[in-house]
Amino acid sequence: MAKTKLSELENAQTILNNLESKAAELAASSAADQRELEAISFEAHAASDQKALARLETIKARVVKREVDARSIDSAITEAKRRVAAAQDAEARAEQCRVAEELLELSTLMREAGAKADRGLAMMIEGSNDLRKIVAAVNARALGSPSAQQLQSLGERAVRGAMVNSPFAKAFETIAPRERQNFAQFTAAWAQMIERHVNAKLEQTKKEEVA
Repeated sequence: MAKTKLSELENAQTILNNLESKAAELAASSAADQRELEAISFEAHAASDQKALARLETIKARVVKREVDARSIDSAITEAKRRVAAAQDAEARAEQCRVAEELLELSTLMREAGAKADRGLAMMIEGSNDLRKIVAAVNARALGSPSAQQLQSLGERAVRGAMVNSPFAKAFETIAPRERQNFAQFTAAWAQMIERHVNAKLEQTKKEEVA
């Protein structure tokens, strides 16, 4: 399985963690040497114990080296922290750019959705006005149904039923599923009713002509 490449921030943080672990190890070792130094110093200086003196020199050399190492690691930790901060800033800027690009894309989609909503409303208004004129024309030809009142009632229920699935549902009075209507369905039913009425009239006329 291929290794995932670490990001600059992850790499910088790993280095900082390692350096801080080394600093902690040095501190622990220094504490151990301090305890040994306290234990051996009396024998080395007061009793002139040669083995103690030799051990003391070893500890002193190690303490000096450790102090140099500690200063070096402290400097490295300071630089590592700077690099972590820089990597964090770089990632933050990259995230800001990503979010900005997404927002620009969303603004385009928003504009398109708004235009679509306006087109839909315009088509609904145009279609309903056409229906009103057609119903009036049907009534003018001595057919009382469908009526303007039926169009008003069923059309209102169709609009309210459709709005149930929109973000604006709360702005409209709730309508039960069984009461909802559909423009295509009730206008198709009206058209069939008109067609049956016309066909019946034509059949009656043919019968009268034959007679």
